[in-house]
Amino acid sequence: MRKWASLGLAIAVTAMATTQVAAQQASPTWNGFYAGLNAGGMFGNTATSFNGLAGPGGLSGAGSGFVGGAQAGYNYLLGPVILGGEIDFQGSTFAAGVNGGSGFGPFSTTERVPWFGTMRARVGYPVGSVMPYLTGGAVWGQRTIDGPFASISSNYWTWTAGGGIEGIITDRWSMKLEYLYMGTPSTSLLPGTTSESTNNNLIRVGVNYHF
Repeated sequence: MRKWASLGLAIAVTAMATTQVAAQQASPTWNGFYAGLNAGGMFGNTATSFNGLAGPGGLSGAGSGFVGGAQAGYNYLLGPVILGGEIDFQGSTFAAGVNGGSGFGPFSTTERVPWFGTMRARVGYPVGSVMPYLTGGAVWGQRTIDGPFASISSNYWTWTAGGGIEGIITDRWSMKLEYLYMGTPSTSLLPGTTSESTNNNLIRVGVNYHF
């Protein structure tokens, strides 16, 4: 709980600083390329049903972890609206304790997401130095399960959608607060999977340098 309290405090301080400083700025130029760094936390849950060698089974669990990485993108001002695209790459300590059972009996395992990246469109509406925005696109990543019988890893695709707020704090620098929801991965980790429902929630703060 302490790490999530610290993360919440950092997010609140960032949001307050961004709003206060941005409100004092003249209308900034949002056009062009930018790049920066981000950090935050991810939490989520999963539930899977499968048919194995010993018959049907299932597992479920929830977890969390820290996330950090880098992003780059481009903004184009079209009238009062910003249209743009952004890519990012993230390292992650996300780990979920997963419990289940099958004809072999009950078992416990750990699901991890060591890395992932997103490719997203952004649509924003700048109001002076502050820009609320919506974003969505694709996720490419890797997840693993360290089970009692074997360790399995798989790359996957899925979708993401969310939004955030970004504010200019100097001529070249901005700060952002962002939330993303990520859907069920396209590739299951377990052979014989018949259904799966997985979702992850990402909250992060970031800084960007505008070229």
